[in-house]
Amino acid sequence: MRESNSKTTKNAALLNDHAFTMLEMLLALSVFLLIASILPLGMKFILDGDVGESGIRRMEWEVFSSQVKKEIRSAEQLTIQPDKLLLKVDGKLIIYEKYSASMRRRVNYVGHEILVQSLASFSFEKIADGVEIRATDLNGVQYSSRVYYFYQIGGVTP
Repeated sequence: MRESNSKTTKNAALLNDHAFTMLEMLLALSVFLLIASILPLGMKFILDGDVGESGIRRMEWEVFSSQVKKEIRSAEQLTIQPDKLLLKVDGKLIIYEKYSASMRRRVNYVGHEILVQSLASFSFEKIADGVEIRATDLNGVQYSSRVYYFYQIGGVTP
């Protein structure tokens, strides 16, 4: 009988008699409430796509503008139409045109490279020594870019 008692006391001695105190409980509750109060603010940014989307559209326009400026300045020939821009670079015909709600780039009438998406309208306009590109997205935000070429270039025959 004593054997079973010694085993019980031996196992009971391994148990920790420290309890979960009120101070620890209040600390855990305050940490939980802090995390729970910050969570809705984070969810607003995650679920609301408009906050980051306008910044993405601006970056998309800047990348497009940089690419067009580089190609216009290296073009041998250039033809500006209200809805198309035709360039001849290194013997290749490069076309910027509207495709559905996007602007695409094609080389020698082949390919389908989408450059800017979600456009309601865009146009190309000849200005003194350059081209002005105007676009309006589906939300009504207008973008424009002026590109000046450094020397006289002739027109492209499509």
